[in-house]
Amino acid sequence: MLNQTVISIQNLNHFFGEATLKKQILFDINLTIKAKEFVILTGPSGSGKSTLLSLIGCLRSVQQGSLNILGQELNGATKEQLVQMRRNFGYITQSSNLLDFLTVQQNIQMSLELQPDFSVQAARAKTVAILESVGLREKIDVYPKNLSGGQKQRVAIACALVTQPKLVLADEPTAALDKSSGRNVVALMHRLAKEHNSAVLMVTHDHRILDLADRIVHVEDGKLGLALNQELSLMLPGFDEALLEKANTKPTVLTYASEEIIVRQGEPATKFYILLEGDVEVFQDFPDQPTRLLNRLSRGDYFGEVGLLRGGKRTATVRVTKNSEVKVMVIEEELFQLFVNNSELTSNDVVRRLHQRVMTSHLSKALPNVDPSEIVAIASQSKGSQYKANSIIVQQGEFGDRVYLILEGEVEISVIDQGESRTIQLKSGEHFGNVQFFDGQNYPVNLRAIACTDVELMAINRDSFCSLILKSNTNSDIVASVLHHQFLNL
Repeated sequence: MLNQTVISIQNLNHFFGEATLKKQILFDINLTIKAKEFVILTGPSGSGKSTLLSLIGCLRSVQQGSLNILGQELNGATKEQLVQMRRNFGYITQSSNLLDFLTVQQNIQMSLELQPDFSVQAARAKTVAILESVGLREKIDVYPKNLSGGQKQRVAIACALVTQPKLVLADEPTAALDKSSGRNVVALMHRLAKEHNSAVLMVTHDHRILDLADRIVHVEDGKLGLALNQELSLMLPGFDEALLEKANTKPTVLTYASEEIIVRQGEPATKFYILLEGDVEVFQDFPDQPTRLLNRLSRGDYFGEVGLLRGGKRTATVRVTKNSEVKVMVIEEELFQLFVNNSELTSNDVVRRLHQRVMTSHLSKALPNVDPSEIVAIASQSKGSQYKANSIIVQQGEFGDRVYLILEGEVEISVIDQGESRTIQLKSGEHFGNVQFFDGQNYPVNLRAIACTDVELMAINRDSFCSLILKSNTNSDIVASVLHHQFLNL
């Protein structure tokens, strides 16, 4: 079962020593991990990470609280029961723990020999298959001393996963590896664990691999919580922990149930949201039109920046998807502005996503028959451009190979019609190009930013736009009708 709960911990406490020397190490730990989840556990040295991992790994006995693994309660379990439970796990440590006097094949086969119904022929086939998965088929008869550090860790992963365990426990698996090898090893472990439906709990200090996690949890002073600083550093490039210490407000975490509304279109925008767990859908409502789905977001995404940076109103509704529960980090407007204003990297990333989302919104409205996922893909590839007030955007005679979408500001088109000059103005949300876009002809008019306002545009090139149409259910006649504006016939 893909949603099977592999680890369930409730109100777990643990102590070292006795009588007057008794010291509490873990305090009221609560944690659930399901099949296929890749969970990273962080925290400073001495925080209780290793103690928690050893309890989950059945290397220590549970003292207080509940520790349930694969449906079996371990509080009160005998030593024999703990030994039997350990056979369901795969282990990976910072040192590969390979036996130097055995070949790669023999090291891996040791893991299989502990399994019921062991057969030499089947073990050989499984060993070959797992070595092919880790890219080391040719090393099957090699001794560990002839392997690099990264290769040893890949063999260790093969040893841990060859039995397709329900749970993999990894303790600092990248500690002895360089940046490239470390990431490759964890990415490999991540992929294979997903393929085998294994849950993974990995302890690490390596911030370079945090983005591979489905979830990050943090232990400090024996207490477990969400790793908010690490999540912020992943979502907002250039995040500075010192800014958070100085801020008047701190991030909070909220949980939303299936189909619950998180933000509603038209409401005042006062908060910024980072998705920690679960999935949401983003949609817009317009008078006399069906609800329009714009996007689906999951862990690694954020939302709320459009309303905070443009106009102060929510431009779309965000709702938890059906049969999902969502955890979000909530950041007040003051703290959000502090992050954006004090980091060019953060500012650039937020503005980039803002442009993509505004473009997605406008294109979805203009092309209602186009698959939203295709619009998102085109929006993510397109770049925004800024034009100063009164500057030329498109020169008369320029080749018509793009469609322009106005994100902010207004554009004016000067037209001479039967000897008389007149001006057409387009505002945010409208687009311009012309029929020459389809025919490969030149623009017959000049387009410029109006005299009093700067303009932000997104340009979609010919190949991207045609690809969007070809992949959609929208034919060229509908597109031509949508793009048609007063000046297109001139």
